[in-house]
Parts: sequence; structure tokens; C-alpha cells
Amino acid sequence: MKKLLFTLFGILGVIFVTSGQTLVTTQPQNKNVVLEDYTGIHCQYCPQGHVIAQSILDNNPGRAAVISIHQGGYAAPNAGEPDYRTPFGDALAGQTGLTGYPSGTVNRHVFIGGVTALGRGDWTNASNTTLAEISPVNVGLTSDIDTVTRLLTVHVELYYTANSATTTNYINVALIQDHIFGPQTGAPNPYEHMHMLRFLVTGQWGDAVSTTTAGSLVERTYTYTVPAGYNSVPCVLSDCQVVAFVTESHQEIPSGDVVNAIGGTNLYIGDITTSDSTMLLGYPASVSTFNLQANSNLTGTESFVVKISDNAPTDWAGNFNINGTDYSDSAVVSLTKGTPKDIVLNVTPGDSSGFYCYTLELKSVSNPKAPSKYFKVYVISNVNTMLVNAAGDDNATSRQAVYLNALQAAGSSFNAVMSSDLFVRASQAKILPTVQDIFYNVAWTFPAFTDPEALAVKAFINAGGDVFVGGQDIGWDIMSDASGSHGTPEAKDLYTNYLQAQFIDDGSTANNKWIAKVGDSIFGTVATSNVVDVNGGNMYPDQIAPLGTATPIFYYNTALTKISGLRAMKGSAKIIYFGIGLEMIQTVAVTNDIVNRAWHWFMGYTLGINENSVKSESLSQNVPNPCNMSTSIRFTLAAPELVSLDLYDMSGRTVQSVIHGNLTEGDHQVNISTSSLNAGVYYYTLQSASGKLTRKMIVVK
Repeated sequence: MKKLLFTLFGILGVIFVTSGQTLVTTQPQNKNVVLEDYTGIHCQYCPQGHVIAQSILDNNPGRAAVISIHQGGYAAPNAGEPDYRTPFGDALAGQTGLTGYPSGTVNRHVFIGGVTALGRGDWTNASNTTLAEISPVNVGLTSDIDTVTRLLTVHVELYYTANSATTTNYINVALIQDHIFGPQTGAPNPYEHMHMLRFLVTGQWGDAVSTTTAGSLVERTYTYTVPAGYNSVPCVLSDCQVVAFVTESHQEIPSGDVVNAIGGTNLYIGDITTSDSTMLLGYPASVSTFNLQANSNLTGTESFVVKISDNAPTDWAGNFNINGTDYSDSAVVSLTKGTPKDIVLNVTPGDSSGFYCYTLELKSVSNPKAPSKYFKVYVISNVNTMLVNAAGDDNATSRQAVYLNALQAAGSSFNAVMSSDLFVRASQAKILPTVQDIFYNVAWTFPAFTDPEALAVKAFINAGGDVFVGGQDIGWDIMSDASGSHGTPEAKDLYTNYLQAQFIDDGSTANNKWIAKVGDSIFGTVATSNVVDVNGGNMYPDQIAPLGTATPIFYYNTALTKISGLRAMKGSAKIIYFGIGLEMIQTVAVTNDIVNRAWHWFMGYTLGINENSVKSESLSQNVPNPCNMSTSIRFTLAAPELVSLDLYDMSGRTVQSVIHGNLTEGDHQVNISTSSLNAGVYYYTLQSASGKLTRKMIVVK
């Protein structure tokens, strides 16, 4: 190992770590995200960018840093307004290729369009991609400030686990500040500005590092006297943080980190790891087990706190086991560097349906300022209907209540919610065999579908799953090839061959009605509603046309010339696609009716058996569904009748004759053993002289 010690700016020679203990690990680590957000106080949509940036921080503790750079025309203050600009902003922006605000770069990497600048809708997906990649260099960082002299001292440590792509790298140290209150267009004022760049301690492009080969350890210390303010805007030391990151040349950022300016450290204490899946399919009252290991990076033997937390309902239970002892909250454990300790994390779902996260936190007792390490696992249980929210920003999540309320009104009770990035992971982990249908809430999100998301949706449909997709500008984003759109081959294949749609026009406020196609067997009697702007003056209801098996089901105009909604078949899968999100339909009763009909169409597939609508009879969804060893079915008869209740597989073959005989009027319940059935999709049909009713059920093993 080569150890190089550099000093700069009148080095004090301060070493912030104990003898023999480095800040970083010598093991390869994934990249951390460094998001540089180009913003301004007169930028209307910049607050939306700030929300996205904060969500990236919140969802990835200890793995991301945000630097908000006030720059450009929108950042120029009017008379009497504060000036948040810096001497560095224009040069930084100049190498991004940005054409609008807010723009951001994620690790200064080129993801799309040949430039590093990304629209706010792309930040989350770019961050997720970055977080999954291995960095050639680990970045250690400590910071402290003498609050009397305001002298900032920053120690940076680099360890190269692989050769850098360039022979010269640069250490960059940025001073940022939170809780600066001032003006901001597009948000209530005064607005709380966060992560604001105040100064680059290492200058415009950083401090050169020439030893960038595997095994090199580089340590440098920087000092800087922080002024009372910048451009007459006070610099409050307790609100400051320090970001340190490495660039290859002045462009690509392999990794970086952020710590508090006063007494901050990112000392790498260790981690929790597993070689198994972090997502499992669970069952009520059955334990799902994750086999993990806790590892220390601290010299010798040290004490650590292990703590469990979750977002699950109270009838779910989680605990972890160390050395044969179960803990439902926290435990103190001794770890020795180089000797992993086994942890068994157990999750027992209750009857409540859902997809939930359990988190283990690892915290050093002797280094309380060192950041904790977090490890997340996920369990899905008792779910047949999934709401997927597009993850590009918070727009879809903010609209999810429209879908959830409508599903509840429809009688759908085995539901769960996940973001589209987690849906991709769940698809890859193959934990969705019980999910029969997906309501994919795009809202007004860009990109509407990333390639991994498009692949996951296509895989779900190919497996026979039913999909409802709704959102504004999906067609424009995928099919227009306009500047700023995301028309990849995978996304276009999803749009044309799976949603079976042709994009006709971006739409305008003239597309302001929601009118059902009379005669459609599913939606033909849905009432008319207005289509309204819910996106602050941005109303672009996509006009579409059918391809393949698709047929129009809704229109934007009374002349019925502008198609707004389609339904189609892809094999046995049912597809519904709307050119708007449900949140844009003004009348709640209409929204609920649409979801009710869509969900029942999805759940009532009849395998070619002609189903008559019999209002005097009812057939309920089996409970539980999905089921394992047994399930119960309830139905109601309006009069004494000869009835049969039969169970079919996907080919239409009868696998179980449950009932055949005369039954009295009223409510009935039958329990069915499914222990001898293979895992898969089945259908059960109630038949009498009055007609036939069919529902879908899932058997899991």
C-alpha cells in the first residue's frame, strides 16, 4: 500500500482518526450519489426539484449528497432580494450542457442526450443506477470548525480499490448551508433553502491527485476561514455541512460524501450484508427469514448497537436473532474486525395485506458521530392488487390516494403499494406470483417508464398479469422524440405492442371531457366528467389511437373524435391505458366507477365461459387470496336453486368440483382445500339457471 500525505492552505496536520484506524474501508464499495442541483429564486419549478433532491437523501441515508447551486438568470436577484450566487456557479453550469431550470447532474455522468444535465424527473432513476455501481475509490471525510475563529479544517482520505479511469483525479470540498430563509417563486415565502453552495474550499475544479492506482491511500487536510456571510447573506456555522467528492479530470464523479461542518465524520464503521435476496414473498402467520452478517471495520473488537424498525402494520411482527437470542427492538453486540457475526432477521406477516420494509441499523458505540449503516429487506404478503407509483419524482405518490380510495370503494382489499423502482426489484426477485393486476400510476412523471420499468411491466403482462396504466404525457414522452423526451426502444415497445397505443397528439385544455364509448361492455355506461388541470397550468391530455387488439373506451370530446382511453388483450392479460391520470378526472364518483369496473374486469376473467350479469346473485372474492393450503368462498342466492361451483386451471380444465346440488336462498360459504394444487392462477365459477359468475384466485406454495 502506498501512503501519500499532502497538505494545502496552511495545513495544521490534524489527524481525526485514531492510530491505525482509517476513515475508509479497503474493500470495494458502491458509489455514493453527488447531485448538483442548478436552481434559482425566480425558477417556478425549482421547488419541485428541491423536493426530489430531498427524497433522494431521505431514501438513501449515508449514500447521497446534494449541492444546490444558484446560477443563471433565474438566480439573479431583484432589488432588495438576497443574492445566493457564487463565483463558481457559471463555470460549473457551463460543463453540464443544461438548457433549462431546474437541471441537475448526478455524479457528472452522461446518462442521456450526450450531456450531464438532467431534468428533475431523471434524477431519481439516475441516482438509483449510480448507487448500484462499484466505485474505484472510497472517500473518507472529517470536518470541524473553531466557532470563535471560524477556522474550518477538513480532512479527506481516499483509498483506491481499483485503478481510476484517469491518471489525474481531483479532490473537491464544498461548503453548503441549510435553513436559509428567503424568496422563491413557485413556493410559499419565506422559503427554506437547503444544501445551498456557499464556497468551494478547493477552488473551482479541486485539488489534483496523481496517484490513482489500486491500493493507493491519499490523505489531505484543508483549512479555510469561513466569513460571517457571502453576498451579505449570513453564514450560520451550525447550519453548514461539508461535501467532499472526487472527479476524474473535472467531469465524472466516482463517489463522495457529506458530513456536518462542526464535528462531522463519515468514519466507515462496518456494514450489514447478505448473499441472499433482500425481497421475499411471505404468507400470513408464516415466518420469512433473511440470513445476514454484521461486519466491523473498526480496529480490534468494538461494541455496536443493532436496531430494527419497519413501516408495517401492527399485526405484522419483525425481530432479529443473534447468538440464539431474539430481539424485537435493539441489542448491543461485540464485533471483531475480520470476523462477521450472523444475524437472522425474521418477518411474520399478519392478515393485513401489503408490501413492507424492515430496516436494521448498525451504530458504533464508541464513535457516536460516525454515521449509522442501514440494511433494508422487503416482504410482500396476501396481495393480489398492486398500486405502482412512478418514481421519477413525487408527483405520482402525491396522487396515490385517488387510486387507493377507488380500489377500496371497489371492494379490493388485498392491496399493496410500491414505487416503480422497487417494482423492478420485486419483478427481478420473482416475489409477485400472487399479484394478479397492477394499477400503474404515472401521473405527470418523466420519464414515464425507464427501460427497467418497461421490462418489468412487459414481463408481468407476459405472465398473464392485468395492467391499468394512467398518466399525462406518457405518449409524448415515449413516442414524440421531442427534446427532453425518453423514447427508448424498450419504452416504445411497451407503448405500441403492450399498451397497443398510437400517440396522436400532445393535447391541450380543449381535451376537457371524459366521455365513455356507448356500447362498450365494460365501461359503456360510465357517466361523463370534466377533465381538469391539476398540474399548475400544465394540461396535456394525450390523444391516442388503438393498435392491435385495442379498442377505444373513452373520448375527450362530444364528437367522439379524440380518443382518451383504450382497453386491449395481450394473450390472457387485460390492458387498460388512459392518456391522463385518474387525478385529472374531476368527478370522484366517475373515477371510482372506472376503477370498480376495471378491477372487476381484471378479477372476473372467465376463460371463454359466457358470464351473465345476475344482479340478484353475488360471488365474492375468495379469502385469503392468494391462498396456500385452503381458502373460503362466499356467495349469495336470491332463491332456492340448483347450483354448481367449480374450480378451473388456466387451460379451462376442471380441477375441482366444489358444489353440485340444490341450495337454499341466502348467504353461503364453502371452504376449499388447495393443498393438492400446484402454484398458479385458477378460476372458480358459480353457475345456476340465473347465469354464471367467475372470479380469479391465486395459489402459492
